[in-house]
Amino acid sequence: MTATIKSPKGASRQTLRFSSLENLGFSDAAFTWSERLSEVEETTRGRHEATVADLKPLEFGSHLSRGNTRWSLVFLAVLILGGLGALGYWLYQRPAAVEEAALSDLAVTARALDEAIPDLASAAAALDDAVTVTDGSGLADVEREARALFDISGSVASLETRTAASQAAGATLDALRMVRETGSYRAAVAPVLTAPPLETDPELIALDEAARSFGDWQLAFNDVRTALPDEVLPEVSEEIDAISAGLTSVLGQYMDALREDDQEAAARVLYTLGSRLSDVGRALDTSIDDIQNRIRLQLDEAVAALTGLGD
Repeated sequence: MTATIKSPKGASRQTLRFSSLENLGFSDAAFTWSERLSEVEETTRGRHEATVADLKPLEFGSHLSRGNTRWSLVFLAVLILGGLGALGYWLYQRPAAVEEAALSDLAVTARALDEAIPDLASAAAALDDAVTVTDGSGLADVEREARALFDISGSVASLETRTAASQAAGATLDALRMVRETGSYRAAVAPVLTAPPLETDPELIALDEAARSFGDWQLAFNDVRTALPDEVLPEVSEEIDAISAGLTSVLGQYMDALREDDQEAAARVLYTLGSRLSDVGRALDTSIDDIQNRIRLQLDEAVAALTGLGD
């Protein structure tokens, strides 16, 4: 395509050619738009047909063999798929493995608790003795095994097994608690359940010394009463409270008898106090007998629940 540039008079005309326009299909030849468009469409269609015709299918492997495949990615994908498969299998069989391990641990712990329960039964039988051992290695073993059994029972899927294990552990721990509380109660109360060994002959003891001796015993008695837990043997604690509330009056009666040189009256005051303390001792024995029966029932329940768990 050309263009003419006007120039001053006397100068020759210059013709410019725009080769880029010719590349787009424009030329100096006259044409109509419809004719030119048809030629362009035919040329484009032919070019496309030629391009599609030139495409030839490649056999699988011929393209891969030229090194275009990323084998590291393929290997990584295989590893990931294998790992996912292994993880899926592990998750699939894990519940069964956990259940088997829990049952094995539960059986071992149940046997250990069953073997330790006789130590607890012996401690319960000794609660009515004057000197009671309320805690020792045997009771510590019972507590450890019972708590371990209760913890393991939560990992067992079987409702029946889990219930039996928790029942055995709970009954054992309840019995152990009663043994310890009752033993500690008796050990604290027993020393003050006898009348103080005070002198009743006015000629053998001064009044200030008699008052000081009775006051020391009264202070020890009140300390014991204050330290007693309300929930352990409450009926015994009530009687001890009643005696403690009247000790000031007892001290006054004792001092009056000594001041009047009345030995019989002084002995009578101490005897009455001793009788009331003996009544507390008998009430303590009765309460301990009742607790021992309750402990035996708890241990029988525990042993029955342990039956079959140690197999």
